[in-house]
Amino acid sequence: MAAARALSLLALCHLACAGAGAAPHIVFDLTEEQYYEMPQLFALDEWPGCLAARGAYCVGSFELAPAQQPHPLYDLMQGYSANTVENYNHTRLHRGLCLPRSCAAHAPSHQHDLHDDQLRDWFLSCVNASTLSAYNLSVQLLRLEYCSIGEAPPPDLTTAERAFAGFLATVLALAVISTALDLTLSDHARKGLEWALVWSVPACWRALSAPPPRAARTDLACFDGLRVLTMLVVIIEHVCWITTQTYLTDTKIYEQMRGSIDVILMTNSTLVVQIFFIMSSFLLAHKLLQQRRRGEHVPPFSTFVDTMFNRIIRVSPSYWVVVWFAASWWQRTGRGPLWAPMVASEAAVCRHKWWTHLLYLNNILYADDKCLIQTWYLAADMQLYAVCLALTLVLWRWRRAAVVVLSALLVGSVALLFGLAYYWNLVPTYVMHRPESVWLAYREEPSFNVLYQSPLGNVPGALAGLLLAHLHHVLLDLDVQLPRYKIFGWLSVAAVPVAAWWVAASPLALGRGPPGRLPAAALAALERPVFSFFVAMALLGAMNGIPSAVKRCLSWPGWAAWARLSFGALLLHMPINKALVASRLMPSMLDRQAAITEWFGVAAVSYMAALPLALLVELPAQRLVRALRPERGARAPSAPPARAPADKSDL
Repeated sequence: MAAARALSLLALCHLACAGAGAAPHIVFDLTEEQYYEMPQLFALDEWPGCLAARGAYCVGSFELAPAQQPHPLYDLMQGYSANTVENYNHTRLHRGLCLPRSCAAHAPSHQHDLHDDQLRDWFLSCVNASTLSAYNLSVQLLRLEYCSIGEAPPPDLTTAERAFAGFLATVLALAVISTALDLTLSDHARKGLEWALVWSVPACWRALSAPPPRAARTDLACFDGLRVLTMLVVIIEHVCWITTQTYLTDTKIYEQMRGSIDVILMTNSTLVVQIFFIMSSFLLAHKLLQQRRRGEHVPPFSTFVDTMFNRIIRVSPSYWVVVWFAASWWQRTGRGPLWAPMVASEAAVCRHKWWTHLLYLNNILYADDKCLIQTWYLAADMQLYAVCLALTLVLWRWRRAAVVVLSALLVGSVALLFGLAYYWNLVPTYVMHRPESVWLAYREEPSFNVLYQSPLGNVPGALAGLLLAHLHHVLLDLDVQLPRYKIFGWLSVAAVPVAAWWVAASPLALGRGPPGRLPAAALAALERPVFSFFVAMALLGAMNGIPSAVKRCLSWPGWAAWARLSFGALLLHMPINKALVASRLMPSMLDRQAAITEWFGVAAVSYMAALPLALLVELPAQRLVRALRPERGARAPSAPPARAPADKSDL
């Protein structure tokens, strides 16, 4: 009976491979019975009760191996795991066990004062015995997250924690004093005390909620709505990303959804980060080109220094405060069986590489160590912002040649990315976000460091923004009225759904399973510039007055305040979501309903948390700089104010 069952498993395995027309070792589809005959990937014992009884609790990962050959079930697991794009590695198990309860039969003779090696051996022998008896599979310990007996008392406050608490107390005191002065001083008494009023909460609120300005020839009203929409897309992708990093109740649901068009759209939606690069470089070049149109003198060196200084002032205060919190108090904000591997370990990385965040080099230095992984964008954007600023100043005098030079640079960057992707066997975004790679936080994924978070991989978006600005000003110089050209209007309006279609459909061109080297390299090089092209076309039409339903929606004036809070939401949504997931006492569920529900919750809490961050840190820091250097700001018209309602380039 058992032999017949094993033979049937092998036969089904070979039939599945042959039917898919792929390599014979890949199994694309399993029946329900076949799937649930494999060992469960994730399992967690009760955690609070184990700690209350002073029991030993261990969390770790194990590598499976057949105890004897042939082993049809293990062969099936290997074949199914070979489809790495859609499936987890089912030859690796992840367990969190209360050893006295689940592994009492394998306990050491003396269970008092066990040292780490004894706990590890007890954990390994228990899991090995269970897989041998149930599946005839042995295990080796792949990664031990921790073994602890009971709950250790909280450690004493560190210097960083005490300093952060003092910083918060100081900020709150300054806000109270500044608000009181703002509400009581007369207009005459305010003169000369502008620096003391910068922490005023009502004044910061007025700056936050100020209506966006309108330009006569360039309609940028849709930028605010676009920033909010893009941030919401980033949040839902990260909600699913973080849940994939934890223990799941049923991996089959998630693996089956991976091939659905809506899930492909969501997984590949990290391409929308290119919108931030496009807007950032466009607004940078647009400001400088406006000065050129007005005939203003722009000294290259001082313009570069002043503009970069203002950029750093806009971004750094809130960014550095959040990094400080992550490196100090974050690990104290929750508890749970997965808190140590998900939060405490990342907090330790933040304590190790905090200085790389201060220098905006965290995406390059110690690139495999992830601290607030979403902040790779801030580093890459700051690096590309400096390059784009220098490039714009170099091309200042050559108006007509600028478009040609930028186009050549864009084509050259795509060719370089293709060469690197092919030579190093790199993969596009959707393939990079495969389940096992996400579970490992991209520790074994070179595509993340080379293509995804590096400035080189995001050059196409930044160059597309520069091209958009220069092309727009060429049209202004020639007095070209784009709304008169109906064909371009149709193309501009259609660019929005086509961009969404590209995000959802481009991975389908690779087929199922691991892609070939050439098509993977081609898509890895083209996915960002193609998406950026459609976005730039849509923006060119919108800013030149071509009407559409999308533009009307994104141009709602109410988006302005939310757009200014999007920077804080970017910083805070990941630690908020990770703390939520890591504190759960049981495995998580990842399906469409759970993702949507959690998305709304995380987005709402992130934007609410971004409000005090903006009112107490971000806006006061910018207002303080403006108050302390008014003369310099007046002499350097090229430097935008530290914070103005018109400034849309925070992201």
